[in-house]
Amino acid sequence: MRPKVEKQSTVWQSNSMGMFDGLKLKFNDFVIDKTINYLGDHFSKDMLVNLAKLFEKISGSKGGVNHARRMQWLFKSEHPHLFWWKRVLTELHPNCRNKFIKNFFVNGYYGDNLRKRSQFNAKNGFFPPTVLLASITKRCNFNCKGCWAHEYDVTEDLSKEKWREIFTEARDEMGIHMFAIVGGEPFARKEFLELCEEFNDCTFITFTNGSLITEETVKTLQRIGNVQPMFSLGGLKENTDAVRGDGCFDMVMNKMDMLKKAGIFFGVSITATSKNCDEVTSDEFIQMLCDKGSLWTWFFHYVPVGDSPDVSMTPNADQRRQILKAVYNARNTLPMMTADFWGDGPEMMGCIAGGRQYIHVNPRGDVEPCTFVHLATHNVKNCTLTEALSSPFMRAIRAGIPYEDGNMLRPCMIVDRPDVLRKYYEEFKPYETHKGAADYLTNENIKAEIDKYSADVKEILDKDWSENLWMTVFPLEGEYYVDRDTFCSTEKPERQCTHNCSTCGQ
Repeated sequence: MRPKVEKQSTVWQSNSMGMFDGLKLKFNDFVIDKTINYLGDHFSKDMLVNLAKLFEKISGSKGGVNHARRMQWLFKSEHPHLFWWKRVLTELHPNCRNKFIKNFFVNGYYGDNLRKRSQFNAKNGFFPPTVLLASITKRCNFNCKGCWAHEYDVTEDLSKEKWREIFTEARDEMGIHMFAIVGGEPFARKEFLELCEEFNDCTFITFTNGSLITEETVKTLQRIGNVQPMFSLGGLKENTDAVRGDGCFDMVMNKMDMLKKAGIFFGVSITATSKNCDEVTSDEFIQMLCDKGSLWTWFFHYVPVGDSPDVSMTPNADQRRQILKAVYNARNTLPMMTADFWGDGPEMMGCIAGGRQYIHVNPRGDVEPCTFVHLATHNVKNCTLTEALSSPFMRAIRAGIPYEDGNMLRPCMIVDRPDVLRKYYEEFKPYETHKGAADYLTNENIKAEIDKYSADVKEILDKDWSENLWMTVFPLEGEYYVDRDTFCSTEKPERQCTHNCSTCGQ
């Protein structure tokens, strides 16, 4: 059996179909199209296994091959991920279904992305990110408590032409087909959907408050097919409305119904805090999201960023373990893809910042190493993305990951490894991209709070890491998920999927 976490050098090792690689890729792409359309009307486990075998054939890296083989195991063993795929293939509108699978999996992961990453590395001496996080606008019709987006001093958003230039470089030079779109409120900018339609071979994972999604917007999303809204929630009605305003929770529930009816892929973005942790990790809450039609749910931990950040809002070590276990359980028992932005560090081989797996371009054009690290040395108004990623600041961040102790349950250089980010700040002297952005690095009171937090987390999560009390995104071949305390076993439990609906027939 493969180790739980393989070395980055192994995972990113180039793979090819040999002579006539490009021709074979085109042929397999044609077969993948036919297979997806067939599965939409005649779903079967065996055909889905064959699709994963095609993904293995076109994979451009050793890591991609391993991932495709793990998917085959999940399908053969009837893991709930099989039923997630069934939902994607049978519940979505054909435009949304085909664009998501082709853009996210074929272009964005197995095929074009992995090949261009290798080519980029050969030319530039480092691998580019797989995801570009783009703050398409600062404008927003909400003023949510704790949101850092309003802190950017932006007189005017980057032009549509500049975003086109950024997306083109990302796709054509780096192979990036996955764009995570934030704001502000992305749907507040008319040109946003026009750009999505232009880049129709890319997927746009769009974080939204949902209020500007109208019936007309739904028709457009269904037609272009490559936008996946992610509704921001802070829990159930009381917790969500307390942050976002009265009526917001009910509004989001209504917008979910609209998208589900139209067959549009959507998900939910949860900000987990020390205050709402019990609610957002409850089986009832997560089950509700699945029942409403969410196809993926992402957990982000509150990060004390911006002017006067509140460290006490960050989930403590026990709560991080609670979030991690809730995500494991949801992902392995429900037909919904669920992820923990920090707890899933082992799957990503540590922190993903600095362009190692993703990069953030803010509304002013500053290239930031992370959506929570508002520091930069370059701006796309006067450089390329490649030049920004080549900076000593970004190179140092990438080179330091994973950290010497190897614990990927503590991946964050802001709160888990504060000395690391402080060292980079002192050495490379990046500028603040808004007022107060470096407070967590310079304010002695905030630093003391973060240091105490980091020490508390280290004590608990170092023990979990050393005792193997964690798992990667899915069971490895030959393993079966048992529960949130046992995790995996080589013995198959009687029942894996607890989602009682027609999707999985259990």
